[in-house]
Amino acid sequence: MSASDADRRPAENSEDEKKTKLGSFKKAISNSFNKGLRNSKVMSFPMDDIDAEELKQAEEFRQVLIAEDLLPSRHDDIHVMLRFLRARKFDPEKTKQMWSDMIQWRKEFGADTIMEDFEFKEIDDVLKYYPQGHHGVDKDGRPVYIEKLGQVDSNKLLQVTEMERYVKYHVREFERTFVHKFPACSIAAKKHIDQSTTILDVQGVGFTSLNKSARELIHFLQKVDGDNYPETLNRMFIINAGSGFRLLWNTVKSFLDPKTTAKINVLGSSYQSKLLEIIEASELPEFLGGSCKCADKGGCMISDKGPWNDPEIMKMVHSYAEEREAEAKSSSKTTSGNMDSSNKESNKEAGEKESGKTEPGKTESAKNEESSKTDSDKNESGKKESGKMEEKVSEEEKTISEHVMAHPHPHPDRSDSVCSDAFLEANDIQIDHLSPVPEELSTPMGSEKEEKLRAALTALEQQLTATKQAEVEKELKLKAALDRVNALEKELTETKKTLDETRIKQEELLATVGKEKKFSLFCW
Repeated sequence: MSASDADRRPAENSEDEKKTKLGSFKKAISNSFNKGLRNSKVMSFPMDDIDAEELKQAEEFRQVLIAEDLLPSRHDDIHVMLRFLRARKFDPEKTKQMWSDMIQWRKEFGADTIMEDFEFKEIDDVLKYYPQGHHGVDKDGRPVYIEKLGQVDSNKLLQVTEMERYVKYHVREFERTFVHKFPACSIAAKKHIDQSTTILDVQGVGFTSLNKSARELIHFLQKVDGDNYPETLNRMFIINAGSGFRLLWNTVKSFLDPKTTAKINVLGSSYQSKLLEIIEASELPEFLGGSCKCADKGGCMISDKGPWNDPEIMKMVHSYAEEREAEAKSSSKTTSGNMDSSNKESNKEAGEKESGKTEPGKTESAKNEESSKTDSDKNESGKKESGKMEEKVSEEEKTISEHVMAHPHPHPDRSDSVCSDAFLEANDIQIDHLSPVPEELSTPMGSEKEEKLRAALTALEQQLTATKQAEVEKELKLKAALDRVNALEKELTETKKTLDETRIKQEELLATVGKEKKFSLFCW
């Protein structure tokens, strides 16, 4: 064996050992989560695409949530926790606050039961004035969401529905996406799916496309999406973007994180080849460059095509949902039983202490004093136990914070919603409700930065408006000149025709005169 081979083998063994240890670590963390409600045979997928360090931080975050009673069984999911952690760049305190606010919002809004409680009868009219919907999946198995923003009629939209009802419809569709569509896509792709690909057609979108009421609705929806459904956008394609939109985008993106702008592709009218790189032709509507027509469903925009329409897949999804519901009830009963048992034991001990201390000859006053003393002792004991628990949780949080500070993760802020106020007011377009974009687009920038952006956008808008007016005037002048040229050309044609006719008559007259001269000479 050569010396080089001998050196190479220990290096290879070391690399193999690292991979083995990393795999064991990820398996241990995964098993830790599987002790909860993630032991379903229906929706069990490998976690190879998740970084081991992220898994560790997710487990630490989970323990914090459990300790503070902030983890309902339906949200005990590693992927859900990771989305919130990524949304707050793995800052444990900010993530915990975001999570707590989300739990409270769901209780107040009724998000857990909105699919059963809310009926949106005006859906057909809404889709008529605001074309939107899911259609197929991309090559990675993620659902594709399409919006035709250029065809939105905000005035008629708000005539057929109310803001409050539209918000409920919006939340209901988000819940349906998480309960039905993402699980169906996960089963079809045989891997976990919780993000979507969005296509926004902005053809015809201008600076005044949406009125004030529509903009207020959009701002509110963006807040709902950003606060409660973070990190659900994988990529976005803005197609048919004109020169005005491109100028605006170039100004806005300078204020955004590069990782955020990397998710958004602004394309002109030649977008078909780019979309076909990400989405199969059979999954892409014909009007976007694909081959799908959905003729039997009334068209692609209302077909809701996707794995969630496959009966066999949905049978597995419902089976998984039933598993989780049964396990949640079982977990709830076990917790309730333990609490009842603990209360009974506590009451029994208290009774024994009271009976042991109370002698038959004592007066009622003495008994009351002793009872009061016993209660006081219990309260002090309870306070001590509570203090110990708080100290323990505080130490755990401190450890997690130190670990995060020592191992920072440069993850971008989240999406689900879209733009800053300045971006929206200047461009007046709505970005995908069901696929929120990264957080930099919806988080306030700060007064100074925002004022600069507003001033830049205002100047740009004025410049574009002036340019557009100049182009219109120029076009009118060119049209008038062209009409004049056409008129002159017609006059010239008619004049030429008249001259030709005159010349022919002159030639005929000369010929006649010549014949008469010859005839007169012959007679002479």
